[in-house]
Amino acid sequence: MRMILVFITIIIPTVCYPTSVYQSQNEQGRTVFSDQPSDNATLISVKSKPYRYRVSLKRVIDGDTLELQSGQVIRLLGINTPEVLSRYRDGEAGGEQAKKWLKEMLSQPELFIEYDQQQRDKYDRALAHCFLPDGRYLNAMLIEQGLASLTLIPPNLRYSDKLIAAQNKAEQAKKGLWSLSDYRVKRLSELKTGKNYRGWQRIKLKLKSIKYGKKTVFLEANTHFRLAIKKKDITYFGDLKSYLNQTFEVRGWIRRQGKQFYMNVSHPSAIISQ
Repeated sequence: MRMILVFITIIIPTVCYPTSVYQSQNEQGRTVFSDQPSDNATLISVKSKPYRYRVSLKRVIDGDTLELQSGQVIRLLGINTPEVLSRYRDGEAGGEQAKKWLKEMLSQPELFIEYDQQQRDKYDRALAHCFLPDGRYLNAMLIEQGLASLTLIPPNLRYSDKLIAAQNKAEQAKKGLWSLSDYRVKRLSELKTGKNYRGWQRIKLKLKSIKYGKKTVFLEANTHFRLAIKKKDITYFGDLKSYLNQTFEVRGWIRRQGKQFYMNVSHPSAIISQ
């Protein structure tokens, strides 16, 4: 007789967990979203399910991706860890350390996941905030340990304040990624025409002009490098003219189109004033 194991997902009541999101403007006129109210904040509606689900872990795929016993793959929201070596891609500095740390933290298979507004990505992975049974927030812990970088993509911004604060701590303490030469800040002049740049990058530049496309707005540093912001995300950035003629560190992935480099930016947390 065969024994069939059944894994049951239990819904945890929402009363214990924050579900409100507040919208306000900062001193630069940029739209900010937080789970904490402020003087000029407006409470906005959150349509996602504010539940935490108890799940059982099968394996840690890498530092920001899990597989559950059900077969569902979970991508941790708001963060990115370096790639680990696989048959499909080369490993990146810090990738194995992030995976090892996450496996140690998840030595017991029970954990809790919480969805935000967009629940799946184009690869059909579930997008989730992950919590240990004692309530600790894994996504923020990875960032605070310097094992992951902040990668906020609207509309999944429920815990953006916590994630931003965690990165500030790690960066100030020069923990993990912040101490590795692979992730040092590069000057724009260091980028070589025709070369492809892998992995998460940090570039220092001055933004000089704005160009408007059909679905995208471009903040241009020169004829060879620009930031690309989808028009649907413009509301998070406030007045784009406030970015001109200022020096920033921009963080993300460099793409190449012919001789021109560009970086997709979804949230102003990726543009750091210098």
